[in-house]
Amino acid sequence: MNKLHIHILSIFSFICLSCQQQTPKSQIEQTAVDFCEAFYNFNYPVAEEWSTPSSLSYLSFLASNIQQNHLDQLKTQGAAKASIITASEIPPDSEMATVICQIKNAFIINPINGKAERFSSLQDTLQLIKEGNKWLVRKDIPLQNGKQNHD
Repeated sequence: MNKLHIHILSIFSFICLSCQQQTPKSQIEQTAVDFCEAFYNFNYPVAEEWSTPSSLSYLSFLASNIQQNHLDQLKTQGAAKASIITASEIPPDSEMATVICQIKNAFIINPINGKAERFSSLQDTLQLIKEGNKWLVRKDIPLQNGKQNHD
């Protein structure tokens, strides 16, 4: 093969690979990471973009409890970073998924007493629901019995 053929083959391969759609599992994992990084960095408006409608009241409640000293502490400690530990296998027609994320450098505010606590690492199990062509995280207000509300 000459250089022209190799160059054309390289371009063709690049185009084919970049036109592939994300698999449902990669979409779910990306949604989970995007949500966690927004949520644990107190960027609730961005977290809302990745949340089910039933989650919005909980995120609004959390946002209303943030004080300047919390933002200052977050800025001092640095941003939280999320990664995937496991994600459930998704059949093609499934509309629900579970993803377990690891969040490093997490900062959590207790909304009852306003105290903040830093965790070097924690796990968060997320429930995702498919609405239309988009996967969304369900992060409802935790109930006393530990069960979540259903969408």
